[in-house]
Amino acid sequence: MPKLSELISSAELGNRRDIGKLITIMENRSEGYSDLLRRIKKKRSRTYVVGITGPPGVGKSSLISRLASEFSKREKLAIVMIDATSPYSGGSLLGNRLRLESTDNTYVRSMATRGSTGGLNLALGDSLDLLSFLGFTMILVESVGTGQDETDILHYSDKILMVLSPGMGDQVQAIKAGQMEIGDFIVLNKADKPESIIAEKELMETISIPDLSKKHRLVKVSALTGEGIGELAEAIISTRNESDKGDSNLSKEKERIRREILAILRSKDRMVEEYAKQVSTGEITREEAVTEILKQIQN
Repeated sequence: MPKLSELISSAELGNRRDIGKLITIMENRSEGYSDLLRRIKKKRSRTYVVGITGPPGVGKSSLISRLASEFSKREKLAIVMIDATSPYSGGSLLGNRLRLESTDNTYVRSMATRGSTGGLNLALGDSLDLLSFLGFTMILVESVGTGQDETDILHYSDKILMVLSPGMGDQVQAIKAGQMEIGDFIVLNKADKPESIIAEKELMETISIPDLSKKHRLVKVSALTGEGIGELAEAIISTRNESDKGDSNLSKEKERIRREILAILRSKDRMVEEYAKQVSTGEITREEAVTEILKQIQN
């Protein structure tokens, strides 16, 4: 494998394969991970991150494909698509990648959740920092988005698209208490369907929007026909300046880092389990177990 400095230089020149290798280092926390983190943290770039979430089957991937066509004309674009990991095999189909491929101005990466809660991947934050370091000016992130508790994407994104579709019925109520509140844009996809008129009325009542220009903005699109895609892209771009408030960004980054640290600690469960077994058999005390765990984490 090439040296880390060679991989970084190659990735900066746009080599897609080597960008992928660097992200894999992030995901696996393999050799060179710490050095890579230190290297990218020295350069602070302003990248606009748009999170895209919503229940399965609403057409998130198709919508992203349409938006990519719009944004790639004016941005150096990266797309990160999170797929669920099987609780049985530990693997992931990464099927979203089958619908999108990298082009000269667009880089596409699929990542598995690897058991992380919140609908994302533990290495997502590091990967976004890397892509920003490499000069990508916009990043679209698709979360798994299977339930109302999977709202972690809020802490990684400047703006959130909550994607819904006609015929969801009670599903809207089921996610109302969680994901619905985090969306800056409520995107009603499949607007080419006749039932979209009824769905629009139901959504208006559900999210109770007196003024669509404020927090929640409802936008109707069709990823199939392209209807409304250009308008949605323009609306997202127009909000970009709103996200350049330093205090807001710093607060969001601190919260993101706090959550990542806690996630790393939770990933040490196997080590904790080993020491718990020793405590239960009387080999060591609880205090000694804590001391040893902290030593290992420090190392």
